[in-house]
Amino acid sequence: MKAADTAIKKNIKKSNRPLSKQKSEEELKDKNQLLEAVNKQLHQKLTETQGKLKDLTQKVELLQKFQNNSLAILESKGLIPDSEILASQQEPSEDHVDSLLLLETLQDELKLFNETAKKQMEELQALKVKLKMKEEERARFLEQQTLCNSQVNDFTTALEEMEQLLEM
Repeated sequence: MKAADTAIKKNIKKSNRPLSKQKSEEELKDKNQLLEAVNKQLHQKLTETQGKLKDLTQKVELLQKFQNNSLAILESKGLIPDSEILASQQEPSEDHVDSLLLLETLQDELKLFNETAKKQMEELQALKVKLKMKEEERARFLEQQTLCNSQVNDFTTALEEMEQLLEM
């Protein structure tokens, strides 16, 4: 009877273990979901930033075409001498310099964003692998627990049969 009590106590202790494993699995799932949400946000920001970059590039091109057309018209009417046209084209305007600086800053931010997104994707993959390993470990544990429970039941049945035989 003492051996049976000890086995039951051990089983009770073992039955508490899956809760901690389940907690760690839930934590991994929560982290995985959080990383996926952050990844979606970063992807959305990247898409928005790329759209803004494309718009700015188109605006700069449009402004350059407009400037060239305007200068050509002024030159054809003789309002601006050729030397002034060359000087104005060689000296970038403040807006053009600002646009170039903003474009460079935006490109740097996009590179940083891409690096961050790549790192987060790697972390996400690592967490997925960990989660899969934990799930496999949990499945093995449950198999072992089922096996142990069946052995306990077999032992209990054998003990009951022995007690019946002893009572006779």
